Amino acid sequence: MRICFLADAKAIHTYRWTQYFADKGHEIHLISFEEFPFPPLNNLTVHKLTPSTRKNVRYYSFFVNTFINPLKVKKLIRTINPDILHAHYMTDYGLLGYLMHFHPFVLTLWGSDMLIAPKKIFHKIMAKFILHSSNLITCDSNIVRNECLKYYNHPENVEVILWGVDLSIFREKRNDRTKRSNITILSNREFSPNYNIDSVIQSLPYVIEKYPDVRYILKNFYGTKESELLQLAGSLNVTKYIEFINKKMAYNELPELLYRGDIFISVPSSDSSSIALHEAMACGLAAIVSDIPANHEWITDGWNGFIVPVRNPEKLARSIIQLIENPELMQLFGERNAQIIRDRADREKHMSNMENLYKQLLGKGK
Repeated sequence: MRICFLADAKAIHTYRWTQYFADKGHEIHLISFEEFPFPPLNNLTVHKLTPSTRKNVRYYSFFVNTFINPLKVKKLIRTINPDILHAHYMTDYGLLGYLMHFHPFVLTLWGSDMLIAPKKIFHKIMAKFILHSSNLITCDSNIVRNECLKYYNHPENVEVILWGVDLSIFREKRNDRTKRSNITILSNREFSPNYNIDSVIQSLPYVIEKYPDVRYILKNFYGTKESELLQLAGSLNVTKYIEFINKKMAYNELPELLYRGDIFISVPSSDSSSIALHEAMACGLAAIVSDIPANHEWITDGWNGFIVPVRNPEKLARSIIQLIENPELMQLFGERNAQIIRDRADREKHMSNMENLYKQLLGKGK
């Protein structure tokens, strides 16, 4: 198949998706306003569009670029002559895909583009047009699928396809936590307001009051360190208990980071299925997550992790302390999590399912 993607070339999710299909021998083209910072792939051609503005592509300037460049993109797509056009993220590249009037057209929702963006009137109207122009829509959680169906009345065309975990890289490591004297709390969620890293830091004083040997590792995915979080740690006198990691890491380096942790924290205000959570679960970590619908699809409170209210440092600390005081439970949660990912989030299985969906769109069957 010849598949043309419209997507953010700098996003790791885009890279992993295109990498899978390029490795399978399909001819892949990626059209993007962003630079492609990853190693080149056989069977992948990246087409970098020149933005019409120099501002952040994801916001105002994307609309400018989208409405100025459609003729240029249409010409490029005619030259590529793909079998399938596939856009990732509804409110930017999905909009560009809608303007192409190409079929079959596949749209992948990333979460916030469906859960948050349509709350604005313009985005709500735009969402209906983009969704109804799609021949197939994929989501990475049931909560996103359910939200999508509020705007799109063809449930047979909406599939849950996870990003998935590469189980050849992220493997369960069974540390005997029942004999550990010190515990490490790990979060590698982005340092942006949605992920509430300030609440994670604010939980620390409650924890060290009982367990001063605890350490926190906070890794910012994009490799920058937010001065406000450092200031917050300083104001709470907990800086010495936190290791801030602000370097970029290769994908195959992430398991070693996760193996350093005992408890994984992910407490965003809004999220879809979190690949960061799935990778931590695959490595055998117990998890504490925020009380939002998507997390309930993966964590059952008290069975394989704990669910805490959004932005509640004291209750987050209580859950951490409960796991520290019950190392057998921490061990059990980690083992259950690894099995859940093996059963439900194997990247190979989900991408193979996606390949079959492409073939069905083209009338080639399975």
